[in-house]
Amino acid sequence: MQKDFNQNLQILNTFTITEENHKIRADIFLSYTLNISRSKAQNLINKKAILLNSKPLKKYGIALNTNDTLTLIPQTNTKKDSNSTALNIPILYEDSNLLILNKPANLLVHRTNENDTQFTLVDYLKQKGFALSNLGDSYRLGIVHRLDKNTSGAIVIAKNNATHAHLSAQIQSRKMGRYYLCIINQPLRESQILQSPITRHPKHRLKYITAPNNPNAKTAKTALFTIPTLLDSNFLKTENPQKEIPTLIGAKLFTGRTHQIRVHLSAINRHILGDSFYGYGGNYTGRILLHAHFLHLLHPKTHKPLELYAPIPSDMQDFIHAHFNVSAYYNIKNPKLLEIPLAKIYQQQFSPI
Repeated sequence: MQKDFNQNLQILNTFTITEENHKIRADIFLSYTLNISRSKAQNLINKKAILLNSKPLKKYGIALNTNDTLTLIPQTNTKKDSNSTALNIPILYEDSNLLILNKPANLLVHRTNENDTQFTLVDYLKQKGFALSNLGDSYRLGIVHRLDKNTSGAIVIAKNNATHAHLSAQIQSRKMGRYYLCIINQPLRESQILQSPITRHPKHRLKYITAPNNPNAKTAKTALFTIPTLLDSNFLKTENPQKEIPTLIGAKLFTGRTHQIRVHLSAINRHILGDSFYGYGGNYTGRILLHAHFLHLLHPKTHKPLELYAPIPSDMQDFIHAHFNVSAYYNIKNPKLLEIPLAKIYQQQFSPI
C-alpha cells in the first residue's frame, strides 16, 4: 500500500471540490481520491500534509464546499513528477485505428473539470503523441469506455472518430465484452447475475449504492462467477478462515456504471480485497485487487474478432500465487504467463443471456 500511496503523491497535487461532492467529509474525500484507508487520510491531516484553501486542514470531518481546494503537500521521500514522463504503459494491440493498453492501477482515465490537476491517461496519450478521436469533450479524447482509477487492465482507445463510433455501437450491442478478475474476501454462495440499478449514495457523493426502488437509478447488470481453483491449504492453517477466505472470481459487465462491480459485490456482502471504500475491513493493505483481464471486440475495419488478455499486474499475481493453486491456467506457449479463460468459464456456468 505504501508503494501505491507514494506513486499517488508523485502524480497528485491539488483537488477542487465539484458541486456533486458539496458537503462531503474531508477524510472521506481524501480516502477515496488517494485510494487509502480513512485512518491514513486522517493521519495525513494530523501531519498537516493537507491544505484546505491554502491553510492547514485541522478537522477530519469538516464538510467541503463547492470550489474548495485541497492540496496535498508532497512527502520529503518522494520526487514530484507532474508529467509522469517515466510512465510507460504496456501496449496490448495497436494499428492505425485503435490502441489497446494495459492500464496500471491508480491512474485516472480522464479529468472531469478544468480545475482537476490529476495526471490522467488522456494526458499520457497526448504526451506520447497518439492520434485520438474527439467525439467526446476535450477531457475524453480517444476514450471509448473507462476503467475506475483503482482498476488495472485492458482499455480501448480510438484513434479516429469512425473507430470511436463503431466501438461505441459495439458496447451498446454487446459485441464488445469485458471480463474482470477479482479477489474477494469470502466465497460466493453461487455464481449469479445481478440486475440491480445503481445511484449515488445520498450522503457520500463519491460513493454508489444499489437502489432497486429508485426510479432515477441507472440500470446495471453484472455476472459474478466462481473460478475453479484451490485455496492453498497452508493458508488455511495460518489464517483464520472464519474472518476471511480470499476467493478468486470472475465478473462480466453487461453495463458500464461507475464502480459497478464493487457496488454489486457490496450489495451481497462481498468485498474486493483492498477496497475499504466499499466495506472491506480485512488484513490485506494493498491496492484494490480488480483487473480487466480479458477483452473481445470486432475490429472496426476488418470486422474480424479480436481477443486479448491483459497480463495480471505483479502485485495481484504474487497474491494469487501465494494463496491459490492456479497451475491449470498457465499459457501453454508461455508457461510463465498466467491467463485465466474468463469467457470460457462464464459460458460454462451460464446459459446465453
